[in-house]
Amino acid sequence: MRKSPEIRVLVPVAILKGQVIPDQMVRLLSRATVVLLGYYEIPEQTAPDQAREQFEAKAQHELQDLVDAFESCGSTVETRLVFTHNISQTTDRIATEANCDAVLLSNPAPTIDRIIVPIKERINAEAIAKVVAGVSSHQAVEVTLFHAASDEADVQYGEQLLGEVSDELVVLGVSRDQLNRVVTVAQNPLQALIVAAENHDVVIMGEEEPTIRGRLFGETSDRVAEQTVGPVLVVRRPLEPNKSGDSREN
Repeated sequence: MRKSPEIRVLVPVAILKGQVIPDQMVRLLSRATVVLLGYYEIPEQTAPDQAREQFEAKAQHELQDLVDAFESCGSTVETRLVFTHNISQTTDRIATEANCDAVLLSNPAPTIDRIIVPIKERINAEAIAKVVAGVSSHQAVEVTLFHAASDEADVQYGEQLLGEVSDELVVLGVSRDQLNRVVTVAQNPLQALIVAAENHDVVIMGEEEPTIRGRLFGETSDRVAEQTVGPVLVVRRPLEPNKSGDSREN
């Protein structure tokens, strides 16, 4: 058994907007390095430097309260404070620059006892296992590995895939007693996941390749976050060699 992996999680927070990170989520990330991204989204006509001059002192004070909360639970914390016209683009850039394994899409979390982890394919499965182990190997939480098979012929593949991920999680320090595996046949995998997530407190899922459908209707992780009641941890896919993440917005 290897030591529980060290993970880096980007936690975006709408600073000066009253957003809070649930205490249960803070505790779940107690072994992670947390990169707190305090952001203030500004109108196109407002210069970032102008907003920074006006709001930085108050924003830094609010960000420090969050730092104290995470550090009191044992997290290592780094901070970024941005005034931006495009938070989605900024989040991608900071996640790349800070070498984060996952990004938190925060929702209320009164309790965190059960985590559901959809596994679609082997691509990114190792990265997902790393994040799952990083937050659950030291916690008394139940982890359900979930695969939505397109038809009965895909069930065996799903069972084999979840078995491989389960074995990897045990190697990474997760107790086998914590793990459940569910394979279901569904014509609409997203809806099947949303229904299954109703009985869980947190979703940990892999980031998908950008698609035209995603641009039109929202990325799968965003849609899951919107339609479930708990937080979603999105595990980032490996960067392609030609992706540098060097956009320049503030």
